[in-house]
Amino acid sequence: MKTPLALIASTAALGLGAGAAQAHFQLLYTPETMLESPAEVDLKLVFGHPMENGHAMDMGEPLDFFVQFKDQRIDLKDALQPITWQGAHNQAKAYQATYKVRRNGDYVFAVVPAPYYEGSEDIYIQQITKSYLNKGAMPTNWNEPLGLPTEIVPLNKPYQVFAGGTFTGQLLADGQPVAGAECEIEYINTEIDMDANAFGEDTLGTVPATAIVAITDGDGRFTFGIPTPGMWGFACLGSGPDKEHEGKELSQDAVIWVEARPLEVGASAVEEAVSEQVEAVEAAVEVVDAEAFDRELSLQQRRDVQAALRELGVYAGGVDGNFGPRTREALKVFQRVRELPANGLVDAAVLEVLSRVGTN
Repeated sequence: MKTPLALIASTAALGLGAGAAQAHFQLLYTPETMLESPAEVDLKLVFGHPMENGHAMDMGEPLDFFVQFKDQRIDLKDALQPITWQGAHNQAKAYQATYKVRRNGDYVFAVVPAPYYEGSEDIYIQQITKSYLNKGAMPTNWNEPLGLPTEIVPLNKPYQVFAGGTFTGQLLADGQPVAGAECEIEYINTEIDMDANAFGEDTLGTVPATAIVAITDGDGRFTFGIPTPGMWGFACLGSGPDKEHEGKELSQDAVIWVEARPLEVGASAVEEAVSEQVEAVEAAVEVVDAEAFDRELSLQQRRDVQAALRELGVYAGGVDGNFGPRTREALKVFQRVRELPANGLVDAAVLEVLSRVGTN
């Protein structure tokens, strides 16, 4: 997965055809999961298939939607607005909201969706989902349960998991560990356009032949080694206490989304990747007024910069034109490899080099 809040998401097995990852997700997405300054964050709630970027489904109005900040629970349900979401192949009903983040600490977003009827299996699916945002690099309540009917409590900071490391979660139902539960694992495998309310047309990476699965141990814990940066979702199926809805079987699932970040990018590996793309480009010129140049970039130019950094393997965030901390960090890595001033700004020289990526 190559996109980062966090997506609030959930999964359930579907017969989507051979070679598909066979799962669907309830998404709650915002481009950044760590903020340095106060900001009003945009949240998108979408029901789709981000792993294989398949069919999008109509989403019913959530039963509950809130954010937990320290000991304060803030109801966000009234902030939801209906939107139309463009999937790779169709349109679907979805929702959006905004939330103003001001104080330092952890913000835990949670959605309790209305049960979704899956006609192919004649069952209802309700995926109770959590996602996380941190401001000011000051951890607070990220590892505390919310008291949901079923939930996954992270045992690693969910916004500071590193690719090549592991993530461990503990599955609870009515506050008690659930042993022997099947947890499906997927990653966001397409771009998300916040302005257009749309998924990208293409997948960005490999789609596994079957669902990735972990089983919880006697204490309700599971661990997964995360191979690549991006947003990773974990859905423990049928773990909730409610087993029936409107006279039919109900699978009440617990879902969590975490962001895996690159901890360190080896200079030699990045240099090789960069040199393959930009060997015909002259050395960068002296920076004259990088900050002013950066500020005047168009939205499309900013998106092109993010797309080029992703292709070089130094950036795993969204291609939305919003230069947050992860975009700036990726620019600094690129600049160090090219022996440019590592200021995280896009000047004329940086823009010229990145514009050649993918054209050679």
